[in-house]
Amino acid sequence: MEYNVSIILVTYNRAKELEVLLRKIEFYNWNYLNFVIVDNCSTDSTSDLLKQLSDSLHLDIISANSNIGHGAGLALALELLLTKSVHPEYVVFLEDDSIPSQSLIEILVGQIKRSPYDLLAPLGSINKVGKRNIVKPLDNSIQEVDFVVFDGAILRFKVVENIGLPQMDWFMMVDDYEYCFRIKKAGYRIGVVENDFHEVLHLGDGSGFTSSSLWRGYYTERNYVLFVKKHFTLTNLADFILFFTKRVLACLPAPDRSHRIGLKFKGLWHGLLNKKGMTLDPNTIRFIS
Repeated sequence: MEYNVSIILVTYNRAKELEVLLRKIEFYNWNYLNFVIVDNCSTDSTSDLLKQLSDSLHLDIISANSNIGHGAGLALALELLLTKSVHPEYVVFLEDDSIPSQSLIEILVGQIKRSPYDLLAPLGSINKVGKRNIVKPLDNSIQEVDFVVFDGAILRFKVVENIGLPQMDWFMMVDDYEYCFRIKKAGYRIGVVENDFHEVLHLGDGSGFTSSSLWRGYYTERNYVLFVKKHFTLTNLADFILFFTKRVLACLPAPDRSHRIGLKFKGLWHGLLNKKGMTLDPNTIRFIS
């Protein structure tokens, strides 16, 4: 069955995992309008892999000149779809650390077609000031939320046509939160529904006191400040202050607490200065002048 759907995936230096995912999709023989992959200037064999599979998967490959981040990668892919003579009805978002099942597209399209929702995902949250209530349904019911993760999500393309693209200059973190905020502000509905038809590996998880959580902590604070400046309300300001305090306190047990807390305050300061793009190298944890 052919679906009026496009697929988007942003990847960076995960050629091994990406090949497993793409080989499965090749075997599934999915029918879709477009499959757009954004290569964020990978330095491994990703480029060769995409060229090898380009014809069989009918890929639209966008090769970034530098690592521009996940949100900017999504924006480039959606921007490309906007230039097509035929727009998809839906967009499905995949991640390079998730393995889809053969029924993914069929189930996602069926779920959103039968619902009044404009964005559906397997995991999300209801947002309160200083608190996020995680919602992950265990049945086929859909629960309305304020924010969702985009891995395994499906979006009505009319939303993109009406509200535009995700942030292209925030590099990493909070860009998905900001996009969901705009979706809700425009009157569209976001929901979560049970999704057990893809395996999520989350190889880039930045939880715990790891080097990944160091740079993620910096960009989280910087971009939350940028978010509050862009969508200023007293509620959003109070929400940031409470969460910033919680995140700083959560660093106290870390052996490198001074470094972590310092990066968070640096992120806050850089947000106030309106610094954007990659300002901290995730590999070296050094600032870029």
